[in-house]
Amino acid sequence: MKKLIVLTLVLCTSNVFAANLVNKDSRSYKIEVKTVGTTHTSISSNTTSSGCAPDGATVKIKETGSAIKVRGSRDVIIRNGKLSQ
Repeated sequence: MKKLIVLTLVLCTSNVFAANLVNKDSRSYKIEVKTVGTTHTSISSNTTSSGCAPDGATVKIKETGSAIKVRGSRDVIIRNGKLSQ
């Protein structure tokens, strides 16, 4: 039972330090998020993807090559094809 409670707490708090990915551009992008493995995803124009950029991950826009290492839970912003935090 204790293991189940600990596992639940770990899973619930794992996204506490995950940043939102905010696309301010009028176009969509293909995104790569590297943590332990690599996740391939996309983000539509003028939208926000909640909690998809964990602390310490590297986020890269495939079309432009712009990349950033996520620090903390501040939003990762896409503007003019470039990433910033």
